Amino acid sequence: MNSNVGQIRRRTRIALPADDMYLFRLGVALYGFAHINSFVCEVITYLDPKANRIELQGLTSGAVLGRFRSAIKQWSATDKVKMVGAKVATDFERLNTERSDFVHAYPITSPSGEQILHRRVDEKNKYFEVTTSFLDDFISRLENVSDGLYAIRSTVRPNI
Repeated sequence: MNSNVGQIRRRTRIALPADDMYLFRLGVALYGFAHINSFVCEVITYLDPKANRIELQGLTSGAVLGRFRSAIKQWSATDKVKMVGAKVATDFERLNTERSDFVHAYPITSPSGEQILHRRVDEKNKYFEVTTSFLDDFISRLENVSDGLYAIRSTVRPNI
């Protein structure tokens, strides 16, 4: 990465992952999700002109998802907006659940000796590790949701 990572590491006694790219992926996943959440709020205001973007941005992501689903229901069943919107909602819901999983995860030393995050899945009484591949998959799926939101926006607001 760059020399700033070393400066940050020296400011804490927290056992951080040795792999700077793991930390970078966590940051991209969090930042990317926040971006998508904001984009969903923007698109809601195009689907429902009565919606208030500032109010939407103050809601939890789950509540934003509910408002998005309500907004797309206003469109005809054969409409591209409704079809794409249903997929976007499903994909966003999965991202939101997984984001909560790694935001509420705890650091562990993995079997390979690396510092990583893990999350207990209560109903299954098992743990899963927030691995590099988990984060890479999460990050790649952000683009799918973004693409769907752009498709909706270009249909509803073609002048943007």
